[in-house]
Amino acid sequence: MTSKTIFTLNARDNICLDVVKGYFQLDESVIHNVINGSFKEFESILKRNKIDYKDLKNGLIPRLDRKEIALVFDTKKIESSWYGYDVFSNIIPCFDKISCNSVFCGDFIGDDKFKERLFKEFSSAINLIRPLDYEHHSQFFVVYINNLSDKMVENFNARLKSFTPYVGYFDLTFSSFIKTYLSTILVQCFIKSKNIIISEHEDERDNDGGINFLGYPFEENGYNCKSIQSMYYCLFLSYKIEHRVFPGFESDTNFSINALTKSVLNISGFNLLIEKEKFRYLLKEKQGKLKKAGIINLNITELELFIKEKINNNYIYNLTYLAEHDTIKFNLMVETKTKDTNELVKLNAALEYRLKDKKLRLITLF
Repeated sequence: MTSKTIFTLNARDNICLDVVKGYFQLDESVIHNVINGSFKEFESILKRNKIDYKDLKNGLIPRLDRKEIALVFDTKKIESSWYGYDVFSNIIPCFDKISCNSVFCGDFIGDDKFKERLFKEFSSAINLIRPLDYEHHSQFFVVYINNLSDKMVENFNARLKSFTPYVGYFDLTFSSFIKTYLSTILVQCFIKSKNIIISEHEDERDNDGGINFLGYPFEENGYNCKSIQSMYYCLFLSYKIEHRVFPGFESDTNFSINALTKSVLNISGFNLLIEKEKFRYLLKEKQGKLKKAGIINLNITELELFIKEKINNNYIYNLTYLAEHDTIKFNLMVETKTKDTNELVKLNAALEYRLKDKKLRLITLF
């Protein structure tokens, strides 16, 4: 088996693998082959379309030094019933041509019995740029974008101010009710990688050639449109907006590990291992980060418990098998709040999956 890295595997927001495994009663060995066979074909499709998978990394995994936002638009102020076209006609020119971003969109939907809660959360979270005319939550159209610098956020906000339907934006860099809620109602629209737009198309269509499946004015703004079959797009190109693992959705983590090995156990039952040498290294080399996160005074056992408690609070990504060392590893984003200042801080934990002793060994924390 050769070394490989899969930036993300999405079995959280689509049920393809769950259905296939359950219907055909497949074991982890077969599922491992299914995932890897699909990934090999997926890489081949990207190559035929002159897309480098490595170029998509920053749009597919969460990053410590980048922001996530959700732009909000009042559809009552858009005459066309295809308000998404008007919205994206104004958003597309705002993108930085060298960035890679995953873009989600959708109406701010919700049952009327939750309308008061939705109004409260909406109102408290939004950064307004003009007075809000809120009649019902469903009047708003939301566009989520990840992997943004502070300057990029400022650019979107400044350039969209002249577009009357633009209301403002949610800062979704850290966890919140509104971030979790949007992660359940928005759908991925496309990935923008430099001057390429990648979207999905139906599985009956082949994967050669470029199709502007969404119909938005990408070409007019200097972008080349590519699209691939939904079965590959949903598994390997779907960014997962961060939220805790809900009961019943633990299989997403299991399938992610299954992509790297045929031997899969639920990691929630694993112990977290920090070796003494690693602990001393962290205290010396990562002192500033640990201090900012408010965990500099934890002893080795307390730090192990701290990270262990975070495992079910998010998904795993950057799934890697290192053939030379026969090592399976992945990353986990850890979010914490400092006790003194209540400041939210993110840490990136790299963990080794050790089946033999049922442990997750900390490789690094930064």
